[in-house]
Amino acid sequence: MLGLALSGVRHRIAAFVAVFVSALLGAALIVLSGSLFETGIRLTAPPERLGAAPLVVIGDASYRMLDGDGRPTTDFRPYPERHRLGADVTTALSSVEGVGAAVPVSFFPMTAVRSDGSAVTVLAQNWSSAALGPFPLSGGAAPTAPDEIAITPALSRPLGLEPGGTVRLTVQGDAADHRVSAVAGDTDSPPVIFISDGRARTLGGTEPVDAVGVLPRPGADTDEVARRAAAAVPGSTVLTGDGRGAAEDPAVRAARTPTIVIGAVFGGIVLIVLATVVSATVSLSVRQRAREIGLLRAAGATGRQVRGLIVSETMIVGVGGAALGLAAGIPLAHLVFGVITAAGVVPGTLRLEAGAVPLAVALVVTSLAVWSAARSAARPARRSRAIDAMREADLPPYRVGAARWAFGVLFGIGAVALAVVTCLMSPSVVSATSGPAVLAGSVSAALLAPAIQRLGTLTLRPLVRLAGGRLGTLGADNVRARAAQLATVSSCVALVMGIGGGNLVAQSIRLAAQEESSVATVGADFTVQVPGGAGPGLVGALEAVPGVDAASALVMSGGWIERPYDGSHRDRPWPVRGVTAAGAGRVLTNEVVTGSLSDLTGAAVALPAANAGELGVAVGDTLLFRFGDGAAKELRLVATFEDRAGYENLLLPAGLLAAHTTGRGIGQVVVRGTGDLPPGDLRTRLAHAVAGQPEAVVRGREGVEAAFRPGLGVQALVDSLLVAITVAYAAIAVVNTVSVSVLSRRRELALLRLAGATRRQVRRIVLTEMAIVAATGIGAGLAVAAAAVLPTAIAVSGDVLTGGSAAVALCLLLVVAALVTPVTSVAVRRAMARRPAEVLAEPA
Repeated sequence: MLGLALSGVRHRIAAFVAVFVSALLGAALIVLSGSLFETGIRLTAPPERLGAAPLVVIGDASYRMLDGDGRPTTDFRPYPERHRLGADVTTALSSVEGVGAAVPVSFFPMTAVRSDGSAVTVLAQNWSSAALGPFPLSGGAAPTAPDEIAITPALSRPLGLEPGGTVRLTVQGDAADHRVSAVAGDTDSPPVIFISDGRARTLGGTEPVDAVGVLPRPGADTDEVARRAAAAVPGSTVLTGDGRGAAEDPAVRAARTPTIVIGAVFGGIVLIVLATVVSATVSLSVRQRAREIGLLRAAGATGRQVRGLIVSETMIVGVGGAALGLAAGIPLAHLVFGVITAAGVVPGTLRLEAGAVPLAVALVVTSLAVWSAARSAARPARRSRAIDAMREADLPPYRVGAARWAFGVLFGIGAVALAVVTCLMSPSVVSATSGPAVLAGSVSAALLAPAIQRLGTLTLRPLVRLAGGRLGTLGADNVRARAAQLATVSSCVALVMGIGGGNLVAQSIRLAAQEESSVATVGADFTVQVPGGAGPGLVGALEAVPGVDAASALVMSGGWIERPYDGSHRDRPWPVRGVTAAGAGRVLTNEVVTGSLSDLTGAAVALPAANAGELGVAVGDTLLFRFGDGAAKELRLVATFEDRAGYENLLLPAGLLAAHTTGRGIGQVVVRGTGDLPPGDLRTRLAHAVAGQPEAVVRGREGVEAAFRPGLGVQALVDSLLVAITVAYAAIAVVNTVSVSVLSRRRELALLRLAGATRRQVRRIVLTEMAIVAATGIGAGLAVAAAAVLPTAIAVSGDVLTGGSAAVALCLLLVVAALVTPVTSVAVRRAMARRPAEVLAEPA
């Protein structure tokens, strides 16, 4: 059997190359998705600053949601900011058995001015934490006074500083001169500024500790000490090994959810495309061998033996392709991970994990997909009869089986149901159901492809006859007779249009609505971005500039309302904006319903009116709010306002919210002009007013819009990248199926030539056939895409016919046309390369 299978592969290279390429790409893409998933699970990030501490304790990166009675649930959501620890944590860890020392670590972004006048933002930390990293004191004395600092060689050179020198630093908006007391570390040490411990405690406020480095006593069991440390500090996480880098960069822990979700979702899409493509390719190959299979049955082979032969041939090629795909998957994973890292989805300190597990899963899953497709495609061969070898026309009858009908209709109903649910979803979470709707529709279209092809041929036949005359009619008749075989091509085209169009167009509609809603309630004309943090007097100084109507700090974060119970944000934190009370009412365009935004001082909050009604609270009531860094505080409701449904925000005092962000500072101020001055003149005056702020930049309305766009644009980039990879895979499947379907018809085309048809006429007939097939696939794909596009537009009150959606649809149509037309032409030319008599003289 093995020898016969190898011989079959050798004599049918064209058909099996398609299977080989499909398996290779499928395995490579599964390695990619598996690597992203494993990266999110392991979160490998070697430490740079805290490498001398075997254990590092940080606040738990995930918030545990509460139920209606205020009890913790098993539902977790990532904190949007660094989860800090209280000052008592260091004392608690010091008393743990086996702990030799517990060293607190606090991080603060600072802006320093270089020798050439430019500014650089550096992450500073308290001096005592230098003992946890590669920072030996190489010159000078440790900083003890509030205005003293130590720096590493990586900073001393660009800043032009030595011990005894002076540099101006800005931290949390406070600019002051600092004296360099020492240089710490060697040439390989990262750029760090060390401040005195007293200064760090002053800047840290009520939650001064970002992490605690734990040094076990000599001879103590590190694993046991880690277990005791975790028990001593509830709500904390103990990091060991290469995971300790998460203490230095909170974005490492925040990357867990994106990488796992991206890997899982992308893996699911790839599996569906892989199963569809391989099944279509193998089925096409089996149907084209009906006469050969009949001859095998006539020679005495049983149906089981015939099926075993087909499965063996396919597995030889498929497993070989999958094995080669493992090698291709590793560089592909690194390439995509590099793009994701450059886009800011994951931090640069996070390391991609592409170990044995993704490789094993890719090999097993791809092999199983190929085996299942071969078994399914070989089922008709098992029922073939010896008489089939005597048929004049190599067009065996084919009907969609009952099971295939049932599953196809079931998935179709599922797509419709998910589309209906999407219409009822909140605008912020429509992607949770619109994406699965596309996948369900794609599976349904693949299962019912022969029936869809017959329907498409029947619908397009009058148009083809009108445009192509007799040759067009002949092409339509050929498609009708070969509906089962050519349906493999249309199903692959449907994948390109359905998955590509459905996901990308729905995404463009969703992002356009999000961007518009985010900036619609901010009536500012300018934004002043201050990386070093805005000082307490900056807002007032900008408001005093002639031509300025109002100015307000703008801080963005997230959090949860814990009391009274809030069920409106179970899937994500509330978006929170920190604003200045004096200017909020004029900078924001929200209509105030009760209270006043000018009362947003101290521990205060303003809620959207609809949500306040759902919570049963009014102005003067108190809410318990959990900030994005894990701290909780009682807030007094001072105002309610109208906000866009599905895109509501909470309003808090900017200073209060900034203290609970990772950077602990106010990074930007928005300004509204009176309209009395030209925008250019007012922008010049604003730039003059912030000339003393390092790295301060004044931008127009585009800066206001850009402030809300980074997160949206990053996610759009990742989604587009993964969808583009999937569409490319499906597009290659189109090339495979078109080539196989045309090249396998050499004898038929030779008969047409002998009957008097010219090469040009034959080419025109086949191109007409493929045009009908491609048009049917495009129609099916558009129907699948509509399951996501239309409900998304309804849910977000968006417009389907936007410039972005039209561009996506046009690009996909061009991709299909650019694939089908030239590939068909080349395949027809190859099929007619030899004389008709020579082709017919060969064995069938």
